[in-house]
Amino acid sequence: MLYFILKSLFRIALRVFFRRFTVNNKHLLFSEGPLIVVSNHPNTLMDPVVTASLMKQDIYFLAKSSFFKPGIQGWLFSKLFMIPVYRREDVGDGGTAQNDATFVKCYEFLGKGGTLMVFPEGNSFMQRRLRPLKTGTARIALGAEAQHDFHLGVRIIPVGLNYSDPSRFRSEVFVNVGEPIHVKEFKDAYLQDPFKAAHALTDHLKERLEDLVIHTETDEEDLLARQVEAVYQDTLAEELDLAKSDPQERFLITKGIVQSIQHFENTQPERVHKLRLDLQEYLDHLERVGLLPSAIKNMPKRHHLAWGTVETVLYLLIGFPFYVYGVIHNYLPYILPAKIAKSLTKDVEFHAPMMMTIGMFTFPIFYALLGSAAHAWLGLNGWGLVAYLVTLPITGFFVLHYWHRVEVARRGWIFLSLFTKRSTILAHLLEQRNHLMAELESARKEFLASASESKLNA
Repeated sequence: MLYFILKSLFRIALRVFFRRFTVNNKHLLFSEGPLIVVSNHPNTLMDPVVTASLMKQDIYFLAKSSFFKPGIQGWLFSKLFMIPVYRREDVGDGGTAQNDATFVKCYEFLGKGGTLMVFPEGNSFMQRRLRPLKTGTARIALGAEAQHDFHLGVRIIPVGLNYSDPSRFRSEVFVNVGEPIHVKEFKDAYLQDPFKAAHALTDHLKERLEDLVIHTETDEEDLLARQVEAVYQDTLAEELDLAKSDPQERFLITKGIVQSIQHFENTQPERVHKLRLDLQEYLDHLERVGLLPSAIKNMPKRHHLAWGTVETVLYLLIGFPFYVYGVIHNYLPYILPAKIAKSLTKDVEFHAPMMMTIGMFTFPIFYALLGSAAHAWLGLNGWGLVAYLVTLPITGFFVLHYWHRVEVARRGWIFLSLFTKRSTILAHLLEQRNHLMAELESARKEFLASASESKLNA
């Protein structure tokens, strides 16, 4: 019952926390068990919540044993279908016997057609990178099949979780679900050597997961990929006639950017180094001016700027009372989750799931208190009270939209200043951007030609 209630609440909370929640191949998650759902792990407790919210069946989760502390926390984790895994780094060599019991429990659960969720990286870091996988998932899958002479039908469904900004409210998440892996296909390898079969299945799973996520080899490579995305992604989407707002197509564009960077790092490292310096100089220049790369690409025409500025100012003036109303009623329940999360842990990977979880309670509680106060002090009741309560979340979202329009107005004033007083700065920015666009376009054509040549020679 507790699992069902929390799952329902989290489904609502996820749609509020994320501005866009997109799933590719969602139907693959509706398969009947026995299933093992396997995912990358960039965002701690948010990751199982995101994936489990998409599935109808109850799911058991493998979680590190350190979560199962005595008292209410251990009781809560057991009620939420958590199965402890005793990692060597947590409990030393003594955890082997305890893990044997864990494996037996997993075999029994899969034997009854259950669904397990596993994060085989074993830990969580906020990186666009798939870290080395542990073999536990493969050993569980193969062990369960072996107990049924490989007639059980265990499948592993790989899931790639791709967050635009894992720690930020109203960011985006793209859940990329892959085709299932049929464990029985590893029967012959298992019968010959169970150890090698587990490693072979783990290697195969790693390849499948890497296809479903943005995978960069180093932090430097990831930074360069993000910079190229910021400057070039929208232009590339237009040239390829792709919908730049579509998460799946943006994912494919980013995959291509990362692949091209890796290609040139291997073939022309000095070119990559020069591009990195030019991009950093351009982005630093934009930051000093107070603009984002998208603002330069979508730079307003000079004759449209005046009317656009007037229109935005009118919107801000008319909307200001509603903005103040929204802030008064939503600031505390909005800011408290962030403050509490940061006070409880310094690990940024935990901030987003903690903020969302705490917010699930702060907003309803605060709204209930406001409703009680309005009823007691202002005499509101019936439909009047309902109407008041309805305005609370609506004006909360309006505050977010209002801040977006404030940013639009700020950009307008910056461009007005660049057009009238700092035209040489604008000219230099445009020159830098044109140089970068030419270099990136040239690199794209070279990469595509190289890829085509490699296919012909293959």
